[in-house]
Amino acid sequence: MDSRLRKWLRWLKVVHDDIQQLLIKKNIFWEVQDIIKNNSEIHKPSSFYRYLGDTYIAYISIGIRRQVKIDKQSISFARLLTELAQTPTSLSRKYYVGLYKGSTVEHHADRDFDRFCGNDKNCISSDMVVSDLDELILTASVVEDFADKLIAHRDKRQPKVLPRFDQVDQCLDTLDQLYCKYRGVFHAS
Repeated sequence: MDSRLRKWLRWLKVVHDDIQQLLIKKNIFWEVQDIIKNNSEIHKPSSFYRYLGDTYIAYISIGIRRQVKIDKQSISFARLLTELAQTPTSLSRKYYVGLYKGSTVEHHADRDFDRFCGNDKNCISSDMVVSDLDELILTASVVEDFADKLIAHRDKRQPKVLPRFDQVDQCLDTLDQLYCKYRGVFHAS
């Protein structure tokens, strides 16, 4: 197995665990919001509710920031996609088809891999990976700017926009969808 591929598989596990925790926290936060909304006795302004909202936005924003930074010292989903786009031959048809060996759907392996190919049918499409990375970076830009300038440290400059709950959730959903896509590519699942 290609050494890059082996590294990316390890990274994918780290990314999975991080995104899973973000999604769990998102679910808990919105379940609590439903409890508050559905209980008229506690449905009133509160510093505790403000704290919950601030904590949620800060936690999710930092988690998203962690996955979109492309730092040579970090393991992140964006870095994995960047490296994959630069060396797409490391994720080859041969590797992918090999994941199907012995399964009842082995005959679907080539057809399934074709969904991820470009002109070079022997490896994943670099253009597809770059497009997905661009989507992630664009979706995360407001959240990342906020996390960089107000959460991770105090910047002299203020963020251009303060993210709303729906923007943070949309970014997390995009991150999750793209992660699931590439988990499928790396694990044929």
